[in-house]
Amino acid sequence: MKSIGRFFLGISLIFIFGQTHAQHYLPVGCKHPEFPKIRNHETVTLHSGYSLVFNEKHEQASWVAYILTKKETQGTIERGDRFIEDPNISTGSATNADYSKSGYDRGHLAPAADMKWSEKVMAESFFFSNMSPQVPSFNRGIWKKLEEKVRDWAICYDSVLVITGPILENGLPTIGKNEVSIPKYYYKALIDYKHEKSKAIAFIIPNSGSKDPLKKFICSIDELELRTGIDFFYQFEDQLENTLEKQKCPTCWGL
Repeated sequence: MKSIGRFFLGISLIFIFGQTHAQHYLPVGCKHPEFPKIRNHETVTLHSGYSLVFNEKHEQASWVAYILTKKETQGTIERGDRFIEDPNISTGSATNADYSKSGYDRGHLAPAADMKWSEKVMAESFFFSNMSPQVPSFNRGIWKKLEEKVRDWAICYDSVLVITGPILENGLPTIGKNEVSIPKYYYKALIDYKHEKSKAIAFIIPNSGSKDPLKKFICSIDELELRTGIDFFYQFEDQLENTLEKQKCPTCWGL
C-alpha cells in the first residue's frame, strides 16, 4: 500500500496511492471519476490497481478503468507471467485452455507495465478478466505502442484517467470451451483532468497488425460512445463533459 495520497477505491476495497497535482481537480465527492456509467445489469469488480465490468456473454471485460499516475510509472516490480482465473468473478472467467493453440495472445486490457508499482497489483493484472484474444501483431505492435504513449502522458501530465476495452457485439467468433469472443476492435479513452485546461482523447483500433501512426485511429469520446453504447466520464460537470467528449485534437496530445 502506498504511504501518502488519497483514497481511490470505494467501500469494498480501499488503498492509498501517491499524491498528484491532478487530484485537486477531480470532481468533488467523486470516488471513481474514471468509471463509465454503470448499467442496471452490471456489477463492478474492484481490484487493487484497476476496476472492470465483466461481460459474461463474451467472457471478458466490457471495460477496464483506472487512474495512472506519474509515480506509478516509476515502479520497479518485474513483470509477472502467471495467468489465472479471476477469483472475484462469481460465474468464472476464461482459462488458459481457452487460449491454448488458438493463435491469439492473452492480451492485457490494463497493461502489466502500468501495474509495476506493487507485487499484488502486478499479479492481479494477469487475471483472465483483464485478458482479451488479440492478434499477436496487434498486441505486440500498435496496441503496445498506444500503451507506451499512455505512460508517457501519465508522466507528462502527472496522471491520466484511462478506460479501455474491446468493442463487443453480437456474432463475434470465439475461442475455447468458454467461448471467449474475439473482438474486431479495441478502444482507449483518456482524460487529462486539470479543470479549465482539461483535455480528452480516444482511439478505436482494429484487432490486426498496423504500421499506421496512432493519430489515424483517434476519435472523439462522443464517437466512441456511439460505437460501444457506454457512457464515459458521465460524472463530470455537464458543460465540461460535453466539451471534452467532442474533442478530437491530436496536437493537443503531441501526436
